Amino acid sequence: MTIWSRVTLKTWLRLIIAYMITFAVYNIGGFESSDILMGLVFAGTYMLLGLLPDGKKNPAEILQDSLYSHIHGRFGSDEDYNKRLTKAAGTVTFIWTLLYVVYMGGRINRDLDNPLFRAVYTIITMFGLYVVMFFVIRCLLVRILTLETSQTFGSFNTKIWLIYTGIILVCMMPLFLLNFPGTMTVDSFDQLEQAGGLAPYSDHHPWVHTMIIKAFFSMGYAVSGSVYGGIAAYTFIQMVLVAMAVAYAIESVTEGIAPSDARGRTCRIFMLLGFIIFPYNLAYSITMWKDVLFSAAVLILTVTLYRMYVTGSSKCENGCGKCRDIILFVISSLGMCLLRHNGLYAYILTMVIVLIYECVSLKKGTDRKSDGKRALKVLIASIGTLLAVAIVRGPVMRAYNVKAGDFAHNIPIPLQQIGRVVYDGCTLTDDEWRMLERINDTQFIRGEYTPGGADPMMQWVVFGDEEYLLTHKGDYVTLWLRLGLKYPEEYLRAYIDQTKGYYTTMPPEQTEYYGILANDDGLEPKPVVGARIRIKINEICEKLHTVLPVYGIFYSMGACFMMLIFGAGVVILQDKRMAGRLLTYLPVVTLTLTLLIATPLCADLRYAYPLMLTMPTLMCITYRG
Repeated sequence: MTIWSRVTLKTWLRLIIAYMITFAVYNIGGFESSDILMGLVFAGTYMLLGLLPDGKKNPAEILQDSLYSHIHGRFGSDEDYNKRLTKAAGTVTFIWTLLYVVYMGGRINRDLDNPLFRAVYTIITMFGLYVVMFFVIRCLLVRILTLETSQTFGSFNTKIWLIYTGIILVCMMPLFLLNFPGTMTVDSFDQLEQAGGLAPYSDHHPWVHTMIIKAFFSMGYAVSGSVYGGIAAYTFIQMVLVAMAVAYAIESVTEGIAPSDARGRTCRIFMLLGFIIFPYNLAYSITMWKDVLFSAAVLILTVTLYRMYVTGSSKCENGCGKCRDIILFVISSLGMCLLRHNGLYAYILTMVIVLIYECVSLKKGTDRKSDGKRALKVLIASIGTLLAVAIVRGPVMRAYNVKAGDFAHNIPIPLQQIGRVVYDGCTLTDDEWRMLERINDTQFIRGEYTPGGADPMMQWVVFGDEEYLLTHKGDYVTLWLRLGLKYPEEYLRAYIDQTKGYYTTMPPEQTEYYGILANDDGLEPKPVVGARIRIKINEICEKLHTVLPVYGIFYSMGACFMMLIFGAGVVILQDKRMAGRLLTYLPVVTLTLTLLIATPLCADLRYAYPLMLTMPTLMCITYRG
């Protein structure tokens, strides 16, 4: 039976029972709903339930039908492949175990004082975790690798794309009408004031996004004569763009599969549900944040890489498929580079790796003419994108007198590491104290330092003598290195506390907001429908993930990143268009790397929203083969 086959009542019962068992373990064990271990419990329980006697088979028949026999029958005759399977499962399990131990922190060794007891607790726990994870992960790999998947790729169906765009928009509308004219937070008001000419331009939030707000807001204001009309216009246009991007991903990944084909239906429904059943997607689509359009751009770039390097680019009689790919490649690249500051660095790294792949393909490939044309187009498009970005961020922004953002926001992790040394009361020399006090009073650090949140440390610099720090960067880099050599454990703890939300199964500390938050302008939500129940519905949407295990995994940025590691193992084992499919991981992986270098908050979902929005698409790309 494959994933695409008709799901029987017995299968549904197994799923329900497996989830109930998982829920019991989650509830009694005090796990977080985002804990990826709950996903393994669910998957492992579901597979074990398939081995239970049903009254129709004797023990010998059950053994013959067991998963072990299935594994042996599928791979036993291929010793080399069996070794690769075990090696892949072992590698993924080893990484997951390490990340899970990082996530658990002191809970692993019960914060014991005796180093020997701490080591024993940690080693035994890691061994047990590894064994449990290994067997489930290996079984999952086998099950996935034996699925029947479609290898056909056809032409892009515009009609299906528009249908899914409409469905997604309909799903967005209830939250939009409940929270009309949209959701606005402090960042939103900051940009709206700049867009309305009430504050000077600043690149603290990307100036290009501020200008997009200005354009859409002005359209709505001109028609309605109301600030609320302007906000609603921006919100609705953003909703349409996000819906179009998600629908484009659905159709592109499933193109060539007939609508009547069960495999295509399942894949489309999975990707659609992967967007609409998670309230943060719907909430973000009505929020005036740079992260929303930025994430849509990353999704389109991911899909475009898939079309170019996996499907060979969709074709039609007049060749518009390839033209569409290049156009969307440029548009999404510009969006990735201009709509969030770390996007530029992630894009450069992505394209360096893509171009290296192109060089290798040209050297080893048989169709050098076709590969050469594609490589040339990608090279020209990426260089053109970077030139356009340089022009916008250079002469254009200077012409509009755009002020640069605060320097402190570029160095949150070094600030957190230095702050941890001061906060924990480590010994510093008089010269080191003087250097820190030259910027601002270190008593502020002792009282306000927050592990996992760099805002206090950034405020320490911004409200101090930031100019002195800028003119003496070399001296403070030396200070940072010197303190790191003296107190490496403090630096490591500060780094883990600041970044672990993006690579462990830690739950998010911040997710979505609803409506117009308190502000000095007197703006407030104007719900079109459901005014009496608006707050309750918003509260349910905001808290749903905290009470449902497995479901909550898709709220954890780190858990999703761990799933990408598992997905990479699947792709490598399948060995079909392996390099091309791994290229589709690049945008979200490189963005995650930039977060690990300079994230201001430990586990804010909006910072990793490109990964969350792209996750269903990457899963289908991974498992379709």
